[in-house]
Amino acid sequence: MARFEWLQITSPGARLATRHYPGSGDPIVLLHGGPGMGDYFADFPDILSPTYRVATYDQRGCGQSSCDGTFEVRDQIADLDAIRQYLGANKLHLFGHSWGGLLAQLYTKAHPDRVASLVLCCSMANTGRDVAAMESKGINERVMAKPKRSQAAWIAGGLMLQLPGRFGDLGFGIVMKQMLQNYVVRKETAPKFYDVWRASKRAWRGTNASVKALGENYFADMKPGAPILIIQGDQDVIRETNAVLAARYPAAANVWIRNASHFPWLEEPDAFRKTLLEFYRCVTTNAVR
Repeated sequence: MARFEWLQITSPGARLATRHYPGSGDPIVLLHGGPGMGDYFADFPDILSPTYRVATYDQRGCGQSSCDGTFEVRDQIADLDAIRQYLGANKLHLFGHSWGGLLAQLYTKAHPDRVASLVLCCSMANTGRDVAAMESKGINERVMAKPKRSQAAWIAGGLMLQLPGRFGDLGFGIVMKQMLQNYVVRKETAPKFYDVWRASKRAWRGTNASVKALGENYFADMKPGAPILIIQGDQDVIRETNAVLAARYPAAANVWIRNASHFPWLEEPDAFRKTLLEFYRCVTTNAVR
């Protein structure tokens, strides 16, 4: 396992628990999905470090990160920029998974000159009502409608989800863990390390509300200058978003990982690793070869 240091990075209204892996070049920041799930990248940085410098963090209110502010999009963007400043970087390479891919795009729209590259992995694409029309529809049909690992845990989590505070957070975490087996093609490749205590119902609800409030055409004038890789499992639960991203970024490389769904680095690790490292070799100029 690659070695790292724990950082506590302060942002307005939040304190961000961050793992920082040493390496060369502008840092690659990993953005987890959810929203509200907390950092689930576990050994993922081993793919990149020590060749590249890597940071991964619990987003505000999740895991070991605190939040006494709001979960507005502008706050999430400010958190990411606080990490950039703390690391002393002029630019960031952003790897965003699921909701994290949308966060990467939101940051790029706000600060295009601070982004060295974008990797959008099984990424959300939409804002406003379009989120419910596409992403939520795919999740409802391909995840929610399927059997859960434990019916008892599913019911218990759903009941706890209605409660305030930490009990509600725990309920959200339990519900998400039960659904993870339906985010992969083969159940044995589902994430086994997800910690239900990292989840935050407040972050989930607050962030979703802020994304929907942006309106449907928020990315209409999106013209990033940074190189972009779109990478997606061919059986991803939100695979329809790929066409939206491809149309938004026509110059982007668009790679489908066969026999994978929402966690391609766990499901087809060799194909995923090859694709990711080839991209970073092309877009980084000052990393150790």
